[in-house]
Amino acid sequence: MKILHLFSNAKWTGPAEPALTLCAELRKLGVDTDFACPPTAPGSPYTLLDTAREWGIEPIRDFTLSKHENPWINWQDRRKLAAYLRDNPYDLVHCHLNNDHRIACSAVRGLDIPVVRSNYEGLGFSDPRRVKPLLKKTTVLLDPSKIARDRDCQEFGLKKDAVHVIPNAIDTTRFDPDRDLPNIRARLKIPAEAFVVGIVARMQTHRHFDDLWDALKKVIDENSNVHALVVGRGTRQETVALQPVRERNLQNKVHFSGFLRVDEYVAAVNAFDVKVFLVPGTDGTCRAVREAMAMGKPGVVSNRGMLPEIVNDGVNGLVFGSTANELYTALRSLADDRDRVKAMGDAAREKAIAAFSPKHQAEAVRTVYESILGATQ
Repeated sequence: MKILHLFSNAKWTGPAEPALTLCAELRKLGVDTDFACPPTAPGSPYTLLDTAREWGIEPIRDFTLSKHENPWINWQDRRKLAAYLRDNPYDLVHCHLNNDHRIACSAVRGLDIPVVRSNYEGLGFSDPRRVKPLLKKTTVLLDPSKIARDRDCQEFGLKKDAVHVIPNAIDTTRFDPDRDLPNIRARLKIPAEAFVVGIVARMQTHRHFDDLWDALKKVIDENSNVHALVVGRGTRQETVALQPVRERNLQNKVHFSGFLRVDEYVAAVNAFDVKVFLVPGTDGTCRAVREAMAMGKPGVVSNRGMLPEIVNDGVNGLVFGSTANELYTALRSLADDRDRVKAMGDAAREKAIAAFSPKHQAEAVRTVYESILGATQ
């Protein structure tokens, strides 16, 4: 089979990594896969084009593929894509974002080429008005969670056999606890024997950081061996994090690494004992939780969004309600039981390998392709 993937954003952001990872893994499985993206990303230091080339994928750059809908540019792209599909025998077009989906649905008209769409919103599409006309022309939708599938089926009247739940992949080779990584604990002067509560999140007012500070205050008052490591930054860092930490006299217990990239970030996750996730942010698929699980770190997550689908309560982490006191109870129970933390961490790594690896995702997507093409041939 020959598959064309479209991605209408030039920047290395949001779903760019899982989309490109899927293409790379499909190629490893022997699926003839091409990837089309915008040719440039003015002003952006990290472009999808550059990253794709670093990965050994030379993207097709024949289309503008704007992030946002532009009637004139979209019309040109529709014509170019239709001509390209007539000249190149693709069996299926796989879309990842709204505008490339919009362009593809028009371009394949009359060509008898199925369209697949990946959704990267953990609770289902948040803008039904824009997506509904596109899904009517789509053969299969790939959702990242069961709750997204159920909501999208209800919202758009889709049959469940036309919506498949396939979690987005994470790089389980990069996120491997056996790798040789920098010692972030030593750098930040966190005691080697400390029980470290980690969190990766932008410091914004809606991220419920006050719940974390209140829970940590109670835990640390009862167990002085507990520390916290906060990875990330934000425009509200002073009011959301630094000031509340000072007010609770936790300055010597809460450590801020700032924004980290590449192996520095992996090393920070490796410094955690448990990974807290309070509320899904712009990435509704909660990739940071799955990355931590791949590192063998149990998740301590709220019951918001798709988090309860990622973390199996009592098996590879804990799912708490939505209050600071419930978070305190969860953290206290783990801080006092290192053997349980180790067992949960091993189970978290096992689930990450089984359910979130790039190979697992690519095999599942290939099976969907085969079912579509088998039904249409």
